[in-house]
Order: sequence, then C-alpha cells, then structure tokens
Amino acid sequence: MKSIQYFNPAEIYLASLQSTKSRVGMQSLLNNTVAYFDEDATFDDFKWSSLSYPDILNFLGYLHGENRTPNTINTYLAAIKGVAKEAWKLKVMDIEQYHRIKEINRVRGSRVDKGRALSTDELNTMIDHCLANDGPIAMRDACLIALMYSAGLRREEAASLRLASYSKAEMKLTIKGKGNKERINPLNNRVIDIIETWLDERGRTPGPIFVRILKGGKITTGPITDKSVYNIIVKRYRECGLKRISPHDLRRSFATALLENGEDLFVVQDLMGHSSISTTQRYDKRGASKKIEAGRSLPL
Repeated sequence: MKSIQYFNPAEIYLASLQSTKSRVGMQSLLNNTVAYFDEDATFDDFKWSSLSYPDILNFLGYLHGENRTPNTINTYLAAIKGVAKEAWKLKVMDIEQYHRIKEINRVRGSRVDKGRALSTDELNTMIDHCLANDGPIAMRDACLIALMYSAGLRREEAASLRLASYSKAEMKLTIKGKGNKERINPLNNRVIDIIETWLDERGRTPGPIFVRILKGGKITTGPITDKSVYNIIVKRYRECGLKRISPHDLRRSFATALLENGEDLFVVQDLMGHSSISTTQRYDKRGASKKIEAGRSLPL
C-alpha cells in the first residue's frame, strides 16, 4: 500500500514565487510569523491549517505594536494569504476558513521614505572620481553608477544585465524587472560614452555587463551580485566624502530628475517599471518647496 505524501502549503507557496530573492525574503517572513505562534516551529513544519481569522488579526496587531511600517505588515499579510490559499487547494483548510483569511483588509497608511535624491553635482562627483582612476575596476564602477542612475535600475537588475541588453546604435537598455516584466529605457550620449569606455576594458564577449574583477585587474566572465552592487556604491560615496546614500537612492534620483524635468508621472511609472502609480509617487523627492511653488503659481 502506497503511503500518502504530505505537502506543506508554505513550501508550495514559496515554490510558486518567481525569483530566488522573493523566496528567501518571504521564507524569512513566514519563519517570523511561525515564531509568534510557536517558537519551536519553522515554516516547513508548522500546522498552517490551524491558523484562524482571529489568530492572524492578533498577529497583525502585534506587528503594529512593534512599530512595523504598513508596507511591512501588508507583506506579512500577503505571505499568510498565499499560504492559506495553498492550504485550501491542498484540502487541509476548509473554504470558510480560507475566505475569512482572504478577506482581511490590507493596512492603510504609509511612512515617509527615508531615501533621498542625489544632486547632479553629487552624481558627477562619484562618476568622475571613478573615471579619474586607472584600471578596469574604476571603469566598471563608473559605468555601474551611471547606468543605475540613468536607467533607474534596482540592484538586482544592474547585477543581471547582459551585454545583449544594451544597444549603442539605438541608445537604449532593455531591462528585465520584477515579475519578469521587461522595459526599455533610453540612454543619453554621456552614458553611452561611459558604457563604451567600460566595454573597451571588459571586451565585447556576450555575457554579464558587470563582471567580477580579481586582484591585479584580471577581468572574469562571472557576474557581480546585488550585494556587490551595494558594496560598490557605499565604497565610492565614502571615497568622495558625500552624505550617506544607498544604491536605491540612484533610482530615486532618476525618478526625481525626470519629474523635475516636467515629465508626466505615468511616463516615469513606465520607465521605473512600476505596476502602480502610487509606488512611483513615493519616489518623488522634489520636496516641499516644489509643492509651494506649484500652489502659488496656480492661475485664478
């Protein structure tokens, strides 16, 4: 007689996520969730079918009491709902229990984004600092900074760029973003020049645009990681003596510069690869002075 194999709904939910980074992040959230209910359990041995509607509301209240942001709480809720759906599909959670969990509303509200937009002077200081140094590492880092800003790249998008993504003739970059959504962003002449300077060092062999470089300047064919992107940006802004920035601030700077240039918010949304216009609005770092100026210039 064949034994019946048990499938954990959390494992199936994680397997359904498209990127490794998403799976790692959501697994961490699920383990944190389980720890609230049973400190000796983990996501893969917890009895998810035991979760009730009041249990989850109490957990969300706990997160709120821990001063977690609305976005963070909603991400926890999305993970729990995803597991509950798989539990229902596996017939270990009844339909009424699943629907009560499914109907829990997202938390409203938002927090002020702590990131900032860099000035043009700051960006050029970082890029020029790299270009002033000899060697392939400096050339690569200059190209990385220029592209992350001028194409509004996320760290993982920059790390995964391929040479085939770049077209000098058409002055564009094809980017594969979250959920495998593809977008095409134009590049200006200066960025093209910086890319070409780096490619003269790297060579034109197909593969990752940004590759690892060994001590002594030996260029490999292996891609850098998104963690490497973080380390490069931190290293360069510190060398330049600039105010603290994160790699994501280059993406914020991209959105802010476009909006300051008078671009439509929906155009910026497309260039950023956002599904929601409200997400794009959070990247607007033009500040209160711009809003005052807009209000005072309103015709009447």
